[in-house]
Amino acid sequence: MSTKPEWQFPPRNGGIDFVQDPSSAHFSDDPIPKLVREIIQNSLDARESGISDPVVVKFEDTEVEPELIGASQLDEHLTACLDRAKSERMPQDVRKVYEKARNALKRKRIRCLRITDSGTTGLSDSNWDALVTREGDVQKSSVGAGGSYGIGKNAVFNVSDAQTVFYSTRYVNGREGRVEKMQGKATLMSHQDPEPASDVPLVGTRRGGGGELQHIGFYRASNGDPFFTTAIPAFFRLDETGTGVFIMGFNPLSSDWVEAVTSAVIENFFYAIHHKQLIIEISSKSKNVLVTHETIDQLFEGKSKPNAYHYYRAIRDEEAVSMQEIDKVGVLDVHVVLAESAPRRTAYVNRNGMLITESKEQKSNPMAPRAKSLWPDYAVVVSPSTDKGDAWVRTMENPSHDSVSSGQLPDDKERRHAERVFERARQAIREIIDKRADIERYGDTSNLEELAKYFPELDPEAQGNRKLQVDVVPTTISQHSYQDVEDDGTDIGNSDEVQEGGSIGQGKSNGDGQQDDDSVAEEGDTPGLQSKGSETKPRSRPKISKTRVIPTGVTEAIIAFDPTSEDLDQIKLRITPAGGERDREDPIRIMDATVLSPDTQEVTVKDGVLSLVPDTNERIQLKIV
Repeated sequence: MSTKPEWQFPPRNGGIDFVQDPSSAHFSDDPIPKLVREIIQNSLDARESGISDPVVVKFEDTEVEPELIGASQLDEHLTACLDRAKSERMPQDVRKVYEKARNALKRKRIRCLRITDSGTTGLSDSNWDALVTREGDVQKSSVGAGGSYGIGKNAVFNVSDAQTVFYSTRYVNGREGRVEKMQGKATLMSHQDPEPASDVPLVGTRRGGGGELQHIGFYRASNGDPFFTTAIPAFFRLDETGTGVFIMGFNPLSSDWVEAVTSAVIENFFYAIHHKQLIIEISSKSKNVLVTHETIDQLFEGKSKPNAYHYYRAIRDEEAVSMQEIDKVGVLDVHVVLAESAPRRTAYVNRNGMLITESKEQKSNPMAPRAKSLWPDYAVVVSPSTDKGDAWVRTMENPSHDSVSSGQLPDDKERRHAERVFERARQAIREIIDKRADIERYGDTSNLEELAKYFPELDPEAQGNRKLQVDVVPTTISQHSYQDVEDDGTDIGNSDEVQEGGSIGQGKSNGDGQQDDDSVAEEGDTPGLQSKGSETKPRSRPKISKTRVIPTGVTEAIIAFDPTSEDLDQIKLRITPAGGERDREDPIRIMDATVLSPDTQEVTVKDGVLSLVPDTNERIQLKIV
């Protein structure tokens, strides 16, 4: 059977009619950073075991001869796709995809981004198939590998005007010795076969016959096999064991792609680079950059300081604190740096040294504790110490690998368990930050940021400063404690909250839309609690904390509080006069409420009671009438 190279698009045979491949949509925004993340993650996953040398990944802007990739034959398929888009009056942006692809292939030399790695295992057998010919399949060579959906490989097509990528690998097989193979792949749309119908029956995967073809095609030998060793053009052959990805019609969608790649590398892989696990080489016709343990400082210095710079400082300047083992997440290493202008965020970095998320929202970064106002500016880096813990967290990553959520787990029991594990981890991280910031020495106090505008500047000559008349008024504040018991009987602890200028009651809907009367706090009570004498009544965990009621006029006030519920349930708030008793005093009716921050929060007011479902874990500030 002939092994002549050709483009093969299998017959559709009534299968799914693809117009646009949705799998790459996860990576269409910020295509360069997401390309960098996916490529380097795959290389780190394939690290050669037992070797201490770093993985080396090279990005090179180069050109390839059209004949090496079967450009003229591929153009026939692109033309068929364009003809279909026009005849069916598809949107202009769909047609432009194929117009750009044809233009990219018509050049005398086709622009190509050549990405190769070394210090890795290469892609043998099922690993090769998972990358090149299968969708949604994951075959990784390490236990703590970063991919879990098998679609990250499609990020490369977002910077290919030709919608075409070639793959090459070199590995050592115990039976065959050194193996090299290469194959091309194009992701288009279902289209009519450009080759005329023939009476000759189809053989294997050969194209031809005039019918409809599938949207994915492969450049390979006519018998359906990849090209091996000497049949591989020199342009695609590798000098060392590893993998090569060749993006045809490279369009970086950036005025300085080298700078864009460099920034994406140091901001996402600072951990691996600092620990000498990774080296990156980037080269174009006019610029070359080398990213190593020795150069990363200089590369950060040349930029405005991103959040990643402070995370890098945390692992560079501060020893890791290893918390006690916590169930499935195992042992976590925590680095904390206190520095002016640090982002006040917690970054989760996986075992391979890639930044997964730095979100403040626990729904996408369950390792992030809510910041205390007493904490100075800080940056925290959290990383698992074991492959087992890393693999457990990986099951909760989204397809783009830039968030972690228990909602990714299929079983409700597993989700609840994961949330309890993450809560324990956050508590341990909070204690580490407390100790680092010396909070345990002074006690937990808070800065009333809402009052800042009422106080003078530190400069006594500052315009607008006025002398303040201050009276000290003695008060008596009763404090109560409570026990919070979760489903598994865990003793959560005690809580005390005090309001200023009045008391604020807080409750949760009782299921029929009515306010739970027992949820209103009287003078000196903790929100959400009610006590009789010295007897303490067990209650559910308060939904808010650090509550402030600040009168700003006769009928107006500012309310500020932190949501504390993990489930972000509905919260209802009403005001009673300081010292008032509900059965003897009329409550203060809330007539109107305006959200001061955050902008996305929504509130409603009905029958004098304010209701909201927090859409954030950040502090909420409201102006009420």
